[in-house]
Amino acid sequence: EEEDEWGSSSIVFSNTGARIMVASTEQSIRGIRHNQHRPDLIICDDVEDIASAKTRDGRNKTYQWLTGEVIPAGDKSTKLVVIGNLLHDDSLLMRLRKAVIEKKLDGVFKAYPLLKKEKEIIWLGKYPTMDDVETERKKLGDEVAWRREYLLEIIPAEDQVIDRNWIKYYDVMPNKSKLHSILIGVDLAISERETADYTAMVTGWVFTDSKTDTYKVYIDPIVINKRMNFPETVETCISLHKSLQETETPKFIIEDVAYQRALPQLLQQSGLSCRSVRIGTQDKRSRLNIASHRIKSGQILFPKKGCEQLINQIVDFGVEKHDDMVDAFTMLILDIIEDPPSFPHIYLIDLWDRREPPNMWKPLFG
Repeated sequence: EEEDEWGSSSIVFSNTGARIMVASTEQSIRGIRHNQHRPDLIICDDVEDIASAKTRDGRNKTYQWLTGEVIPAGDKSTKLVVIGNLLHDDSLLMRLRKAVIEKKLDGVFKAYPLLKKEKEIIWLGKYPTMDDVETERKKLGDEVAWRREYLLEIIPAEDQVIDRNWIKYYDVMPNKSKLHSILIGVDLAISERETADYTAMVTGWVFTDSKTDTYKVYIDPIVINKRMNFPETVETCISLHKSLQETETPKFIIEDVAYQRALPQLLQQSGLSCRSVRIGTQDKRSRLNIASHRIKSGQILFPKKGCEQLINQIVDFGVEKHDDMVDAFTMLILDIIEDPPSFPHIYLIDLWDRREPPNMWKPLFG
């Protein structure tokens, strides 16, 4: 192009007729051609940054740009290469990795951290010795950036309440004979506007172990999270009740605030079990923080499939635009904490008057 070298966006080689072009994520490249040819090689390099990967909306935007703009720009034989750092568990690269592992996408995922097993250097061309590695580390002076950029680790935010590594999973639920109760946390949002929050319902199955006097909460894989009006909310609750009542009568846990008080009344009139709870002065972060120990210890377990969005909201709390599922989740967990399963025991109490010799012992109560 007849521009200065820093302003050029493409190069054409006159001897071969080949073209190399660059574009940003803000540009549309749909339908781009050079003569009659579509691109036969597309390289996406660092199309995400920390800011864009921080929120789900930002991650969705990048993913939609790749699948809606970049991939369709190619031809049947076009090769696509995506390069970058692992900025988030749900980042573009991690989504592609998951799709490759699950064989939903034909491709190969490769990761090349500077160090393998702490002492084995992979980037030998640039850092032949551990002294070279240590020099580079000190020059950078930022442990988080070092682990993210050089060791390819996913680093949680400083204000993160729940670390993703704390999440424990289950394959199947225990025998129903150990089932204590089924609780459904409800976070209500009576609006269908695009900008409104979602109504969320999270179900927890509480199982007890009388031998150890402990209980565990198994989160159901079916999580309701959608915009709905009040009648739809009532119908959804009734439908959820019917699907569970053959196992155990579920109890709905609903926050006792002005605009939600009508729901428990209508559900009770329909024969459903409800409980209104007052959150008081606890903010959302405090409620999630109370549940954090139980998540980390494995007292609260999640299914391997079905709760991905709930887990993302829990892990990315404070960053994501919506936190309705987190509210519903903490509602049911706090209810269990405040009213935990009881473990009755039979105590044999020896009530004899032992002040006399043994042959004269007598019961204190006739």
